[in-house]
Amino acid sequence: MTTASDEGFVFTGVLDGEGGARLLDVDQLAVQQEKGRVEWVHLDITKEPARQWLHDQPGLPELAVEGLLAPDTEPRYAELDDGILLILREVNTHESADAHDMISLRLWVGPARIISARLRHLAAIEDIKVALAKKTGPGSVSEFLCAVGRNMAKEKAQILAGVAEELDEIDEDLAQADDTKTLRPRIAGLRRRAIQLHRFFKPQRAAFADIAERRPAWVDDSAADELAELSAEFGRLAADIEAILGRAQVTQDELRSLENQRATDITTTLTVVAAIFLPLGFVTGLLGINVGGIPLAESKTGFWAISIGLAVLGVGLWLYFRNRRYL
Repeated sequence: MTTASDEGFVFTGVLDGEGGARLLDVDQLAVQQEKGRVEWVHLDITKEPARQWLHDQPGLPELAVEGLLAPDTEPRYAELDDGILLILREVNTHESADAHDMISLRLWVGPARIISARLRHLAAIEDIKVALAKKTGPGSVSEFLCAVGRNMAKEKAQILAGVAEELDEIDEDLAQADDTKTLRPRIAGLRRRAIQLHRFFKPQRAAFADIAERRPAWVDDSAADELAELSAEFGRLAADIEAILGRAQVTQDELRSLENQRATDITTTLTVVAAIFLPLGFVTGLLGINVGGIPLAESKTGFWAISIGLAVLGVGLWLYFRNRRYL
């Protein structure tokens, strides 16, 4: 049996204005938007019926349809007729997902209808569905926009806190680790993730700032203030991620300096060892050429005398290099 979800209609309903929603069948959606009735349609646009439904909607601008169905999107805000097209980005928080994977959140918002479209699971939208089921969800179009922004900001703040905590752990490991080989890929991975997040925050800040400043007629005063605050929140998150990027660069520089210092220490040690054994090897080689007889060859204590002499020479060289702080 085919269900609405199988055809790409993930959620179809009417906001009741009191934090809940009344579910509708697809054929119950209004052909013409009605004043005081706010519909929300959430589509899985990987399904052909959902894509066709968008094309069939009267009054929905063609540019809005193209934006909702585009295979590749960039964050944007556009005013079209009496509504807005809003393309945002989410970080894929699924356990098996790439930490750098970004998911597009596509919204068409008008005075009486909200259309959201997805290619993959969207946490910000799922949170709104849960809130509506609990009667704590948005009751109007402007409240819906604010709810989307709050959910995204909250989720990204948690991700950012995790990145900062991971960097703290790397700093601690760097201070204690004898083997730094595992730290380099960890720092590189963290920096890549932070850069991706930084690319995410700035467009979100601009999008919510645009809505608050241009303020469509259906955005009320309190929603405009909250949207402006959300823009500022994304700005603060962007500043925080810039600070993390700076810290990560300092940590990477410290790691590089530590590795260079260890390489220098090893080279110096090998050089000093060679410097100690070079004269010892010279003496033993000189004694071994056997020209005119080996010195002290006839003496019973000759071997020990030469051995002790070489030992004294070696210790003397070792003390010399130690005093010069080469060791």
